[in-house]
Amino acid sequence: MGNVVQLEAFEAQIRGKQLRWFLVPEGPISYPPGFQEQCFIESPPFQRKILLTSHTSSEAWCLVDKWDAIVKPSTGTDWSICLSLVLNQPYPCIVCITPEVKVPAAFFQKCKQANKKAPTIVCFQVLKAPVPHTPISFDATFFPPSTVLEESCQEATSTILQQTLHSDIFRQFNLKDAVRDLKGAGATLIISSIEDSIPTLYWYYAVPQKSEGKSLLASIVQTLLLRA
Repeated sequence: MGNVVQLEAFEAQIRGKQLRWFLVPEGPISYPPGFQEQCFIESPPFQRKILLTSHTSSEAWCLVDKWDAIVKPSTGTDWSICLSLVLNQPYPCIVCITPEVKVPAAFFQKCKQANKKAPTIVCFQVLKAPVPHTPISFDATFFPPSTVLEESCQEATSTILQQTLHSDIFRQFNLKDAVRDLKGAGATLIISSIEDSIPTLYWYYAVPQKSEGKSLLASIVQTLLLRA
């Protein structure tokens, strides 16, 4: 329990930050556990939700939410138009990016430079080895539920922790023990530098949400798209 007691609950505001959110390999296309609690509880609510996807991404992403705009940028011109769209939206704005999209580093930089008008950016990535390269250092990295980390993603998780955390912190942290204890509470790990410039480990709740309120038609369409 020693290393878990030292972990504090993540309570920082993510508005205007750039986040990496890992998804379960071969998991369903939907908001991951804990996402809505972290991203949609702040006030005022997001006035615009934008999805950046690609031609190789599943069309099921289009059904995850009621998007105000869905964009598939591929060329430099596309990204310039996309940047203009994002930065000229009424504040606040959240931009979700599917795992297949290759985002230019300049896009992240210019969004961050917008200061108070900066959008909240969430880059979804699949947690698996080898760990995908990212062109920036994210403000926070969210991991999937602890059961996933314990069963199939230990190698990838350990690699990310080693790449992100200070070497002294990484050596002192026991991933297996932490995951075992966090699992019982329905919590999992997050690396954040929002509160401090040094990337630090925290925990947050990542309990799968029930699909109540989702229409039968939407469920059927999403299933068909996943099979396509």
